[in-house]
Amino acid sequence: MTPRQAKILEYVILEYMETAQAVGSVSMSRKYRVDASPATIRNEMANLIDLGFLSKEHFSSGRIPTTVGFRYYLENFLREEDLNYLDEMAIKEALHESRFQREKILKTAVEILSKHLEYTAIALASGSLYYSGISDILNYPEFEDLATLKNIISVIENADILDSIFEKGNKYEGGVKILIGEETGFNSFSSCAIAYKGFRLHRGEQGYLAVIGPFRMNYNKVLPFLNYTADILEEVTSGW
Repeated sequence: MTPRQAKILEYVILEYMETAQAVGSVSMSRKYRVDASPATIRNEMANLIDLGFLSKEHFSSGRIPTTVGFRYYLENFLREEDLNYLDEMAIKEALHESRFQREKILKTAVEILSKHLEYTAIALASGSLYYSGISDILNYPEFEDLATLKNIISVIENADILDSIFEKGNKYEGGVKILIGEETGFNSFSSCAIAYKGFRLHRGEQGYLAVIGPFRMNYNKVLPFLNYTADILEEVTSGW
């Protein structure tokens, strides 16, 4: 991939993350600083389709990123936001208050994530499953189809399926793992992404804390919130 193609891919993804709409060459040349004409941008988009980073919608002249394109974005362009001090203190205080009660602290963790991020949050430990914010799925146009929505919820409510998804992502490096679309192994998650991190609870019990949303979700915000919450969850329960 050339530097110009990489920059165009980044801009397509940023625009798609904001609008959930296919991105055209004219709108890109107007909104973003690309040192190329709309015709050149269009040709480069065609090259990115050939490389597997973009796809063309059947009823639109615009382009949308593929799973491969989003994976490239996450590995090369992602810029995580810093948590502000007040958010850190609120998370730490809420989890500290619940540290002796296993069920309560896991419920608190998912409620924190769903409230701040407006995505569905999940905690899975020893077969016990807790989730919050399922209704947030309805806020995103990707999930307007009732059959798709039903399939997604059926996965969210199944601890065994979620555990198998988490296992697939363990091949990726880093504290927070991300699986996008078909990487999860489930067709019903083709428009979804799941970000998650493992943690240890009381007496070394292992679990996962996760956030599920559209694969254009705000990773810059999701990752630091998820990472910090999982770390504090483990910190306040260590030794108990």
